[in-house]
Amino acid sequence: MPLATNSLLFTTGRKSGVPARPPNCSGARRPSLHCIAPPKFFVWILCAVACPLLCPTQLTARSGTGATRAVTDFPGRSVVEQIQAAIRDCGPSPCEVFIPAGTYNSSPISTWKINPRDGNGANVGIALPSNVDIRGAGRGHTIINVTRAAGDPPAILFANANPSNRNLRLRDLSITWTDSDRKYDWVTIFLCHGCEQLELDHLSLEGNPNKLVNLLDCTGSNVHDNIFSLHTTGYGHGDNALSVNRFDPAARVGVAAGVVRDNQFIHTGDRVSSMLIVTQSGLDVHSNVFEAHLPPPGNATAIETGQDNLGRLAENVKIANNMFYGSSIAYGGLSNSDISDNFLDHGDIYIALQSGTTASLSGLTIAGNELHFGSINVSGTERAFTGRCVVTRNRVYDGNIRTGNSLVDHDLEVSYNLVRYSASMSGIDCNACSLIRGNIVREIGQNAPRDVHPGYLIGGTVLDVSDNLYIDEQHEYDSGTICSVASPSSSTCLSSANPRLKSRWILLHDGEWAFGWCNRTLATDRGNLLIHAFVSGSLLELDDDAPALPAGTRYHLFHTTFNAFELNSAVIERFANNMAIAPGGFRHAAVQEDGTVHIHSISGNVFRPYSCSGPCAVDYRSTVSTTE
Repeated sequence: MPLATNSLLFTTGRKSGVPARPPNCSGARRPSLHCIAPPKFFVWILCAVACPLLCPTQLTARSGTGATRAVTDFPGRSVVEQIQAAIRDCGPSPCEVFIPAGTYNSSPISTWKINPRDGNGANVGIALPSNVDIRGAGRGHTIINVTRAAGDPPAILFANANPSNRNLRLRDLSITWTDSDRKYDWVTIFLCHGCEQLELDHLSLEGNPNKLVNLLDCTGSNVHDNIFSLHTTGYGHGDNALSVNRFDPAARVGVAAGVVRDNQFIHTGDRVSSMLIVTQSGLDVHSNVFEAHLPPPGNATAIETGQDNLGRLAENVKIANNMFYGSSIAYGGLSNSDISDNFLDHGDIYIALQSGTTASLSGLTIAGNELHFGSINVSGTERAFTGRCVVTRNRVYDGNIRTGNSLVDHDLEVSYNLVRYSASMSGIDCNACSLIRGNIVREIGQNAPRDVHPGYLIGGTVLDVSDNLYIDEQHEYDSGTICSVASPSSSTCLSSANPRLKSRWILLHDGEWAFGWCNRTLATDRGNLLIHAFVSGSLLELDDDAPALPAGTRYHLFHTTFNAFELNSAVIERFANNMAIAPGGFRHAAVQEDGTVHIHSISGNVFRPYSCSGPCAVDYRSTVSTTE
């Protein structure tokens, strides 16, 4: 029973919680002013004409087709049984079930009925037929709490009653699930198996069931404007916020799984899980926010894709215009799909077929994404084909782009990307690319002087390496000393005696920097610090607050690039119009050859300065064409 409830609300636009009072034309004691008319013969004429227009029929719990049922008008042990009773009262007619504002505790899960449909042994609280709209008074106003205690059977709060249920909607309420039993299969707030035209909107779903929402073989689903708060407490408990899966090989599904848009996914807890699972074709995932609040390393999986129960990868999936904080698009794979125009902060796009996958991956486009402290990685397995994919026009900062080797990847295009400030990794690492064109890589090697990675690492057989640019405009400088100051306008060094004292402002004494220098790393005897910007000739700003550096701290700014291009036993058809420029020089070489390198055509390349390490049978600045 509710701890707090309100009367039945009428859909007349009145303030929530205030019951409507329609004009009374039914002969009650207090006549409505809307029905007062001159006496005698006019009264019957006017009431007969005006009352149907001015006096809407009052909706009751049993008022017939299309009526709104308030669950508080129905008997039941808890709101769970009241909702089911209201749905039952609808009969075969479409209807809306309303849950007034209040906080409701569900009945014990052990009292729910076993779901006979799927044979999964789970108890179901509320079985949903077609054409039912369940709504609350608003997220945070209507709240349902479910507690699954140790020893309780698997349970599902809402599940569709029959195969191919249509036109279901759940909206405008909050549900919290607290789970303490060790069993986790078929434990979820909402399960729809084979549904069509399902809508979930303006919900707040929170807790640690196995899945907050589980959609299997559904068509035309619309999941939007919800808050999914997934709290992981152990293996199987809090695994996924939402899963959209192709599950039953015998089920018939439509081309479009549906859309997941404008939701907020939040992941907390003590282990990494996947917020959204996608193994069904035809899903559009856009304009969502995924954020993880986990202990270090803190890089959760926001979206996981992979092989379905039919042994196929999902196709025609679009993941676009989402924002990721501390979370990644990771694992599995998609075919003939797009991952585009997403923003990731401390997150990766990591596409890798998992062990046991037999389906081939092809036709994937990764385009227009921006990553900070994250990388793009496409890899496969030796047992399944991965190829004919495009990685283009992405912007990667403090990360890199890489592919698997030629044993697992084939025919990949990496083009027109920007990569900057890679550390402990090559800027673009391409060992299975057929085309590497038009990319810009800058200032990699940010762990210098120990970092020996190149701007471009190229191996395998490549048709075309052309129009790529490498730049290192960093300065080699260590004159003077530095210290931390409290603000940009301060000239007083902070003391390091207080370990809690932090600042992002660094002041230079007895030296001179320049506004606009592009060094990324400030190397000190207390560790490397990431530079956000050189503000003036004596002041720089760090990315984040750091423990205070005392007066007299020594530092070093490096040219960090070891090699611009490194060719690793590569066979290249065309190497043309590439450029590598480092005004301060490369720490090792402009080009390094490892193993035997074969290039059939060389032309139009520019290296300043030029040096080549390795066999270097040809000058890469020359024009060479061979039939070899």
